[in-house]
Amino acid sequence: MLKLFFTFLKIGAFTFGGGYAMIPLIQDELVVKQGLLSEEEFLDYLSIAQSYPGVLAINISVLLGYRLYKIPGVLICALGSALPSFCIVIVVSYLYFAHASSKILDGFFRGVAPVVIALIFNSFLGLFKGIDRTKKNIILVGIAFISVAVFKISPIYLILGGGVLSLCQK
Repeated sequence: MLKLFFTFLKIGAFTFGGGYAMIPLIQDELVVKQGLLSEEEFLDYLSIAQSYPGVLAINISVLLGYRLYKIPGVLICALGSALPSFCIVIVVSYLYFAHASSKILDGFFRGVAPVVIALIFNSFLGLFKGIDRTKKNIILVGIAFISVAVFKISPIYLILGGGVLSLCQK
């Protein structure tokens, strides 16, 4: 359990930009380096975690913690995921409000933004490689993108719709 705690502590400490930017690091740690999940299981966990409210990394950590160690695993993994963000937000908030006009702080945020976009795009490519590239799935990806980008439909409705559509096909 301690190894799992430190895994999620590392993920929480070294990823910026929220859930989608964390996906490559989470996938690398859990699938490639530690072999705790297969690629297919990771995609399943990711789908489930996105359908729950809350932070993606914490949702995945809770799912994996429960699978491996039940309730103690949930607590340890959730703490590992949340602790770095909590501490970083406290420190950054203090620094930001103490030095709001700092050019260094402004430069840091301007430098992080393009990296976060690249990480999100990388996540998209990785997830797209993981799905069956049937005509139906490619059309659904396109419809989902247009729904969110053009028509500003909440992703929540798309996730629920995708789940219902999947259930209707079985």
